Amino acid sequence: MKTILTKPVASLRSRRVKPLVLFTITFHGFIAVLAPFLPLASTDAQDSGSLLQGPSLEHWLGTDSLGRDVFSRLLHGGRPSLLIAVAATLISAVAGIVIGSLSALAGGWLDDALSRLLDFLLALPTLILLLLISSFFGQDPFILSLALGLMYLAPIARVTRSTTQTLLARDFVRVARMQGAGNLAILRGEVLPNVGWVVFTEVTMQFTWILLAFSSLSFLGLGASPPTPEWGLMIAESRSYMTLNPILVISPILMLASLVLAIQALADHE
Repeated sequence: MKTILTKPVASLRSRRVKPLVLFTITFHGFIAVLAPFLPLASTDAQDSGSLLQGPSLEHWLGTDSLGRDVFSRLLHGGRPSLLIAVAATLISAVAGIVIGSLSALAGGWLDDALSRLLDFLLALPTLILLLLISSFFGQDPFILSLALGLMYLAPIARVTRSTTQTLLARDFVRVARMQGAGNLAILRGEVLPNVGWVVFTEVTMQFTWILLAFSSLSFLGLGASPPTPEWGLMIAESRSYMTLNPILVISPILMLASLVLAIQALADHE
């Protein structure tokens, strides 16, 4: 009697994404990249004669308290957030996958030490620490990306570690070891191809948290700095005028929420 050893292969392409989710993510990515090149009004041009105007043919979503075109600022508003979020997520993903894989493969005292490090990172009050970092180092994009990346790597590392440990106990990994494969060969050939979807799901979820964290910092005046068009900053600048022109606050909230929900739907898709 033969025993057939099968190994799962996680495939992103085997999971179909709903058209609305794909369209929303594509739309935001398209706008973030091409907004500076589109025929839009200047984001910082002020018109003292057109303060807090409602929607019109000239200003599709009206103007803010400084007479700036809301529609143009709205389309440009995702660019700084997405750039920071992408950079920070790349840092989180690379560091998290390396730490999680190393912890699972090494075992012993190194696994214990790395696990305690991850527990420590998870226990930190993320927003408070980010506020302190931003207050001390200023609003430097590199520092913010690095801080956000380090603060959100722990969940990715833990998921990678647990998934890798499960795979290392499978028969096909034992066979690979019996054939003389080393840890790096097993990691590259047997583990990483099979943790793809699980890690991808966690990475996309952390991307949304990083995006929201940066927008929160901007709302508090410690992320993007004026006159940069950024959704969190736009909400902060316009909240006093909510009753005069609700679009000023509602539009950036809807843009941010639609992107976050679409990415979370992508992560949750089975």
